[in-house]
Amino acid sequence: MAMEFPTMSSITNAAKASGLAVYRVRQLCKEGRIKFICCGRRTLVNMESLAAYLNEGDISMADASEENADEK
Repeated sequence: MAMEFPTMSSITNAAKASGLAVYRVRQLCKEGRIKFICCGRRTLVNMESLAAYLNEGDISMADASEENADEK
């Protein structure tokens, strides 16, 4: 049985691949919206997690806007 490893990339490469700014990828990591690991001084981003975030959008923000719409 072969173990599948996630595709990991540096923040800079993840930003280039996604079209996001480097600071935004860092912010998504800090907020826990995408998966990442720290290797010494380097942060590696799980690219599948980043792709899922981009495909699904910001779920927590969508929930908040729906709640605000319900209140009006």
